Amino acid sequence: MIVAEHATTPLIAELCARLLGETGRPIRIDGHDIVVSASMGIARAPQDACDASELLRLSDIALYRAKNAGRNRWVFYRPEMAEQIVQRREMERSLREALKQQQFQLVWQPRFHLKSRQIVAAEALIRWQHPSLGTIMPDQFIPLAEETGLIDHISQWVLHTACAEALAWPQPLAFSVNISAQEFHTDGLLDRVKAAISATGMDPLRLELEVTESAALWSPPESQALMYQLKALGIRLLVDDFGTGYSSLNYLRTFPFDGIKLDRSFITGLPDTGNASLIVENIIGLGKAFSLSVTAEGVETHAQLDKLTALRCDEAQGYLIAKPMSQARFIRQLSEAPSGEPAWQYPL
Repeated sequence: MIVAEHATTPLIAELCARLLGETGRPIRIDGHDIVVSASMGIARAPQDACDASELLRLSDIALYRAKNAGRNRWVFYRPEMAEQIVQRREMERSLREALKQQQFQLVWQPRFHLKSRQIVAAEALIRWQHPSLGTIMPDQFIPLAEETGLIDHISQWVLHTACAEALAWPQPLAFSVNISAQEFHTDGLLDRVKAAISATGMDPLRLELEVTESAALWSPPESQALMYQLKALGIRLLVDDFGTGYSSLNYLRTFPFDGIKLDRSFITGLPDTGNASLIVENIIGLGKAFSLSVTAEGVETHAQLDKLTALRCDEAQGYLIAKPMSQARFIRQLSEAPSGEPAWQYPL
């Protein structure tokens, strides 16, 4: 769409708002209301460019930013956007190369059982060892992997590697793998899990999948069906970052979860903040009411651990217990446990 010359930024924004308002009106088709969203990228002459083809190219860059920011909005082109597009394309190329060159590795963060005072499980966390940038954390590349369709390949690598590494532990502890919302709803997750178990010979009873609330509720009927198929293999399902999403009693009752992982944001206020203590206590009670194990994430102080113990939380995870560690170090820690013990103990 072309807007007449001399249109000011406020006038263009007003026009975009009106367009979104009109396109967002429900359309009645066969008794159902269909809602359409729109995204708009805006380039202006002469500030941004004078050539028509260049203006189209710049508006397309702004449109990409609008879509990436959540859609149903408008974005004005800014010069730095072009550089960001170049950086994104380079990151995507590097990510594809990382898969070919096997530049990923897993680190393990233990889970601590509060009653037995022992490590009873560990969570697999992916890291990208970039040849020039060093260690890249998952929040810096997993969203890109989801956008580009590379998440399936990374998921396959993580599942297979986690199963293979856990087999090498001197004690058969449970281990968990994170499944992102996008990954949870891509075709083939069940097949990837089956393939990893079959190829490594891993006992599926040891494997746990951590799924966010938003992933489970994205498409409830399909999610529920997939969960029951995974459960049929013997796999346990955990709600990751519990409390940051819907936190609906109904979905806890409907979906076949085995445990919840309480988000670290609720642990930060323990034990001094009354509201934090009340929320944590209620969530722990909720978990027990539904026969779910409760793990508190982000535990960093003895005071937090003592409060969680008093509230009868089942497990804790965080830097107080242990930071994420390499496979070799985790095996060394497990090997130091007394013979016959399920895992090493902490004098916390």
